[in-house]
Amino acid sequence: MRKKASEVVSITSVRRALSEDVEARSRRYLFSMIVRMICLVSMLIVPNWPARVALACGAVVIPAIAVLVANAGREKPTPPQTVDYSPHNLPAIATSTPRFTIGDGEYLR
Repeated sequence: MRKKASEVVSITSVRRALSEDVEARSRRYLFSMIVRMICLVSMLIVPNWPARVALACGAVVIPAIAVLVANAGREKPTPPQTVDYSPHNLPAIATSTPRFTIGDGEYLR
């Protein structure tokens, strides 16, 4: 005889995969470094000094902020949502009639 599971966890309440989280943080860091490089190059091109100083400050501050954001870690876990699958609590299944039928030997492309 099979044991019955004590509770069923909804898949929509599960945390994101670690590989997806690392990839998203890497993308944010890369974007920040691209903005930094734009600040550095613009600092050499822009002729007026106040703009150069602002761009230089951005080029100095952006890496520190990017590292903090990239190393912030995973999102805070939320408690998993449990689902009650008792027979009287099952959702209704929607049925519809097909718009077309496929005959023998036919297939969809």
